[in-house]
Amino acid sequence: MNGYFYEQKQSPIPVWIDLDTGVDDAIALMCACALEAGGKLAIKGVSAVSGNVPLTRTFENCRDVLSMCGRSDIPVYAGADRPLIEEPVNAVGAHGADGLGGNILEPSKAPRETEKAWDALYRCAQECHGELELILTGPETNAAIAFMKYPQLKTMIRRILVMGGADIGGNATAAAEFNIYADPHAAQAVLESGLPIVMCGLDVTMKAVLPGRQVRELVGLGAKAAPFFQASMELVNTIMKGTLGDECTVHDACPVLYAVYPELFTGVECGVSVETRGTLTRGQTVTDWDTDNKFPVRNVLLVRDVDRAAFAQRLMELLAPR
Repeated sequence: MNGYFYEQKQSPIPVWIDLDTGVDDAIALMCACALEAGGKLAIKGVSAVSGNVPLTRTFENCRDVLSMCGRSDIPVYAGADRPLIEEPVNAVGAHGADGLGGNILEPSKAPRETEKAWDALYRCAQECHGELELILTGPETNAAIAFMKYPQLKTMIRRILVMGGADIGGNATAAAEFNIYADPHAAQAVLESGLPIVMCGLDVTMKAVLPGRQVRELVGLGAKAAPFFQASMELVNTIMKGTLGDECTVHDACPVLYAVYPELFTGVECGVSVETRGTLTRGQTVTDWDTDNKFPVRNVLLVRDVDRAAFAQRLMELLAPR
C-alpha cells in the first residue's frame, strides 16, 4: 500500500473534524478527544454541517459534546445549512429529532464562533504548514465550499479521511450511503481535489461494531459515551426491526481511529467517482477496484475490512472513564 496513506509524519497529528453531529458523530468526537488526551491527535478545529439534522442543531450538538468532554476550548464553526445543489435531506429516523437520540446535554458555555467553517479551515490549514488532516463524517459540503473559495487549500492539506459511500449498496437508498446521497456534488468535488483520500464506507463501517456486552460494560462503568451507544442500538434496531442483533455500529469513529491506528484496517487503492445525475443512483460511489475498466486516477484508499475485536477494544480504551 502506498506509504502516503499510511506514513505518520507527525505526532500528535493535527486534524480538523467536520461533522453533522448525530449519535455516531458524537462518539467519533469523544474518541478524538481521548486520542488528543493521549497525545495522538491535535484537534485544531471542529465544524458543523447540515446532514443528520439541520445545521442549527448539529452546531449546538458539536459544542455540547465537546463541553461534555471538558473541551470547550476547541472552537466550533458553523458551515453550510444546505447542500450545494440538491434539496436538504436528514436522518432524524436514525438519530432522533435532536440528532443525539434524545440524550440531553448541558449546553456549552463557550463563546459562539461567528467565522464561517470554510474560512476558519483555510486559516487553520495555513497555520499547519501542510500537515493538517481533514476528517469528514457528514455530507462534504463545507469542504467542497472551502476548495471552491480557496483553490490553494488543496496544497495545504495532507490527507482527507471520510466516512461515506460504499462499494456496493447503500443505506439512504439501495445505491447510496447517506452522507454522499445528501450532497453528491460536494462529495464529487472533494474526490476531484487531487488529495489522498481514505474512504471508510459502509463496506467497513457495518463491520465496525461494539458488541452489546461491551456497551453494557461501558454503562456499568458510567462512561459518558454509554447513553449514545444505547440510543444508537435502540434507534437502529427499531429501523432494522432487530435484524442487527445485540451490537452497535459506530460508523463515524472509523476515520478517526484510522488516522491513528491504520493497522486495524485493510483496503485497496482505486478510482472512485460519485453519480450526481442518476434518478435511482444519485449519490452512488462508483469504484473501479474490481473491474478491468479502470478510472484514469486512483484517488482513494477504499477501506474494506477491520479487525473487529481490536477495533472494539480500542473503543473501550478510548471511551472508558478515566
